[in-house]
Amino acid sequence: MTSLGMTSGRWQPPRRNALATITVVVTLLLVFVPLGLWTGLADPRLMASFQTDWSSSWAFTTATVLAAVLILIPVGWVLISGVLDLFAFFLVQNALLIVGYFFLGVTAWRLEGVAPAILQSGPVVLLINATGFATLFSVMGVTYFAGVVRHVQPQPLHGAPGDYDMRLKWFLRAAGFVITAILAMPMARTGIIPLLAANAAEARAANMESDVQRAFYNLGAGLMPFVTAGLVAVCARRPLRALGVDGMLAASLTLVQLLSGNRFPLAISAFVCLTLLSMERRFPRALTLLAFAGCMFFFTGMSGFTGLLRQDRDQLSEGNVVASSLEAAFTGDNLIDVRDAAWVFSQWDYEPLLGRTYLGGLAAMLPSGIFPQKKEWHLGLTGVRIVGWDDTTHFGLRITFFGEAFLNFGLAGVLALGTVLGILFGTLLRAVHQAAKKRPPCLHYNLKLVVLMQMCMPLANTSDAFTFWAMCGFLALQWAAVDLTLPALLPQNRFSSHAPSRT
Repeated sequence: MTSLGMTSGRWQPPRRNALATITVVVTLLLVFVPLGLWTGLADPRLMASFQTDWSSSWAFTTATVLAAVLILIPVGWVLISGVLDLFAFFLVQNALLIVGYFFLGVTAWRLEGVAPAILQSGPVVLLINATGFATLFSVMGVTYFAGVVRHVQPQPLHGAPGDYDMRLKWFLRAAGFVITAILAMPMARTGIIPLLAANAAEARAANMESDVQRAFYNLGAGLMPFVTAGLVAVCARRPLRALGVDGMLAASLTLVQLLSGNRFPLAISAFVCLTLLSMERRFPRALTLLAFAGCMFFFTGMSGFTGLLRQDRDQLSEGNVVASSLEAAFTGDNLIDVRDAAWVFSQWDYEPLLGRTYLGGLAAMLPSGIFPQKKEWHLGLTGVRIVGWDDTTHFGLRITFFGEAFLNFGLAGVLALGTVLGILFGTLLRAVHQAAKKRPPCLHYNLKLVVLMQMCMPLANTSDAFTFWAMCGFLALQWAAVDLTLPALLPQNRFSSHAPSRT
């Protein structure tokens, strides 16, 4: 006799069900949108009254508390679990963006004609994000601890970790060769290397003139972090592999991505590498914290350094390079999402877009020639048009984590996004912590978890929706190359935990 949670008289812990989680998320979205319209929460004008002096004490207090929370909470769970994760890095990155609010008095005046309006809208941006992150953390905590209380377990592996990882290694090698060629193709076609060009922004735009070339490059840039990090993890298991094809491929991917002038995939690569390595082996908590802090310091410094390298190289030869890079990160065109969001909101008529940019995200995988509305609905380009700039000469504006949700559905959108991401990240973070305890580790399984975590990020910024579709395809190919090639096993022979590796 079998009952709920019981098999042959023995209690069996519930297994994590991805379909059930997706069903809950979709149901919530279907409820939130009409409810927000009915209650009036979808009207962005509810927040317009909070436009005030950017230097007001409550605004500075909100920015301080929000930045501190976005650092302390993820650092806390990293120290408790002893495992680094992609979402913790992402939250601290957002803390750095919030710190950019304190430099608004400098960055806003780089746009002299609209600087006063930007300063007035800055506090609105803070309140939107404070509301969203409070919702996200609350729902995420409930979701995570509900899994702990119910003893929810991951689905069992169907083979030994070594069998999976041997196939994954060859898949990553093939993907590494293809992606290196894709990233290098625009530079080879035009003969222009953006990082070394006098004007890196113009050089990068010249390399991206072709719609087909741009689509392939975006595909490569979206997948480069995971292939690179996977190869680094393979080398970490046997360090001599760093001198062979795996190490050379990882180095080639990093170099080509750097030369292409797009820095963000390099930051994601570093975050994914540290996540996978901390899941592979247990490090002392002090070392884990040091790696976490060092990575974020490096990310901040490199943001400023590469910005100076592209726009003001003379400043690098004046004074302390590190200090100049850190200053440029917050006062240049790097960690300025809050400034750009305030700029967009200050020029906006507060008429909600009602999901237009999300439709653009859904169509991100279609070429512009087939679906020209994709550019019209693109979030970054929508922001460019709102501020009155030419959307054919600018790559787009970023308007903070919860800016897009507010632009489309007001506070209802912010609460909905916080709830949905809280469920998704709470579920995935619990899965990462469970996978990190398995010995021997399964790199194939761990990489899939990290990719799934990164796939949630475009929900907060559909300008990056192409990476979502690229990662969907990557996961499908990974499943076909690894899971489908394993010998079929009878259900009673399936591994309920990670079995010893044969390689």
